[in-house]
Amino acid sequence: MILRATVALAVALSATAPHTTTLSIRTRAVACTSPSDFDGDGVDDVAVGDPFADDDKGAVQVVSGQKVVPVPVPGLARGDGFGWSVRLAKVNADSCADLVVGAPFTDVRGSEDAGAAYVVYGGGAAPPRQLTASEPQRDAHFGWSVAGKGDLVAIGAPYEDEARVTDTGAVYVTKGEGRPRRISQESPEVPGNGEVGDQFGWSLAFGAGDQLIVGVPYENDDGAGRQVGSGKIDSGSVVAIADPLAPGLSGAKIDSPSDADGDRYGYAVAYAEGVGLAVGAPGAGYVQLLNPELTPFRTVRQDGKQAFGFALAASADGRLAIGAPYGGGVRVMPFRNPGDDRMLPGTGDDLTGYAVAFAGNKLFVGRPDAAPYGKVAVTGRNAEDPQEVRPLKGADFGMSLGS
Repeated sequence: MILRATVALAVALSATAPHTTTLSIRTRAVACTSPSDFDGDGVDDVAVGDPFADDDKGAVQVVSGQKVVPVPVPGLARGDGFGWSVRLAKVNADSCADLVVGAPFTDVRGSEDAGAAYVVYGGGAAPPRQLTASEPQRDAHFGWSVAGKGDLVAIGAPYEDEARVTDTGAVYVTKGEGRPRRISQESPEVPGNGEVGDQFGWSLAFGAGDQLIVGVPYENDDGAGRQVGSGKIDSGSVVAIADPLAPGLSGAKIDSPSDADGDRYGYAVAYAEGVGLAVGAPGAGYVQLLNPELTPFRTVRQDGKQAFGFALAASADGRLAIGAPYGGGVRVMPFRNPGDDRMLPGTGDDLTGYAVAFAGNKLFVGRPDAAPYGKVAVTGRNAEDPQEVRPLKGADFGMSLGS
């Protein structure tokens, strides 16, 4: 099933080679002027993951203006998949943005593909820091998804088992330099039940305040209690945890609004501060919009088998980008004003819309199957033709984007 499989993608370059530099990881003093400035050049940055680069060690590069800046991290091994997920955050107290990068195929203390995540400090303030589960599990894929808000960081491990329940999933949340806290659907007062194959933590976003939104796209829905192998199969859900670091957890669970199998509701999630939450269901090809109180108010659909809702990004001014990478391209629309939409077409050959991100007034669109190494299309709010950026080498540049 193509939505669930890990597909090695053949990737691409753009017509004009960008200026490329290398960021040193040695400690140095850099003055960053924006919350999204990672390298200290005064420009908002976007991180681009290429997890199959360099013999599958993976790579991350930062698009900063017209530059594509490689971000070196020592100690990566073949097959780690560094760059599978990427986000900017403010992990330490300096003025620079930091990078949180998932490497979910990393072997940890003898556990194959247990997974890891890295904090790469902006401006070279300190060496990168590796994060892992306190009890690494084989094939848990810690680092599959990441989210950041201020100094709060969440890391998904959707293939983690619990009490012999396979692939039920877990999420780890940390504040600043603190130790990650593990949360699953078996944690006290977390809505829902941990079941085989739910994959709690497949997608992540921070909502209002410190609220954490967790996508559970492979959950079955047949009513209350354990839901295994019956009812609506892979219909999906999202779980909103009010404060993932509170002594006592609480929250709400929202199930797929349809009566069909295979929606995969929660495959992607995105939140616009003060505007609301978007939840993608690419199996059925729709995105549900909810207000900050998590009350649904609109459902957006797109015809065809294009995985509409596969990727989502929300801008600070309330716009939403929806990726449909199997031929549907990217739809850009405001949360609140139906009809004021813009389409960025895709062919399916280059997986346009596999990942999307906003930075300032620009939209970044991943095209990881564009020859030869992958491309990212960058377009301004009123620009007609996107500009393309690419690496000097790689494999699937644009498979993940983080801002």
